[in-house]
Amino acid sequence: MTNLDPIRSKRVPRFIEEYAKDRNGTRAAMRAGYTQHENAASVVAARLLGDVRIQQLLAEQLERVSKAACYEAADLLRDWIEVATADPTGIVTVRRVNCRHCWGFANGYQWTAREYAAAVDKAITDGKPCPPCDGGFDFSKIRDPNPECPECEGEGVAEVFVADLSTLTESQRKLIAGVKQTKDGVEVKLKDQEAVREKIAKHLGLLIERRELTGKDGKPLVAAVVPVDLPTDPQALGALYSQIVGG
Repeated sequence: MTNLDPIRSKRVPRFIEEYAKDRNGTRAAMRAGYTQHENAASVVAARLLGDVRIQQLLAEQLERVSKAACYEAADLLRDWIEVATADPTGIVTVRRVNCRHCWGFANGYQWTAREYAAAVDKAITDGKPCPPCDGGFDFSKIRDPNPECPECEGEGVAEVFVADLSTLTESQRKLIAGVKQTKDGVEVKLKDQEAVREKIAKHLGLLIERRELTGKDGKPLVAAVVPVDLPTDPQALGALYSQIVGG
């Protein structure tokens, strides 16, 4: 290969692509398939990187990679902003709905017809009397509370409501970290918006962490003097360590 023009090698495009990843010529030559011997790969890389034509191709590739990285960073920032500003109450919220006595006849316990039929069947199977049905059979779980209900005093009951995910905005969908079915219903896990806001602040340089270092019991730090010849005796070495760390 030493007698051939390097630019004509079919491995050159691969070498350029690999070099742009970590800018390590030796590893790039090995990944491009020139050789798996590190010393030989180093020689190949030096020869390729010394060619002005390959340098030009590398410069163009690195520029493309740099632009792509900028675009990816901008896309990531946009995603973060959407997650940080999405309205979680449009995904999962708590609403107040009527209790079983709110709208029952004379505020008695209200059933649905299917519920009551199932309760009667169970009572017969268990040899027990049928449950009372004086409240009627028109219960609807989505009705508003009855402000004059003597049972819940107009407050109704709290119900966790999960929205139809197909109706969510793009930002709300990005806020969702996962959905799973549990024995108690559907569980929706949301991303930590506060943590995302902190990422945005750091990315924009709005959040600077400052740390103040002090010595033991808040005293000023004192530079430790470490002897050139460390003791070999374990006890003496332990004593020196304690002296350095302030123990």
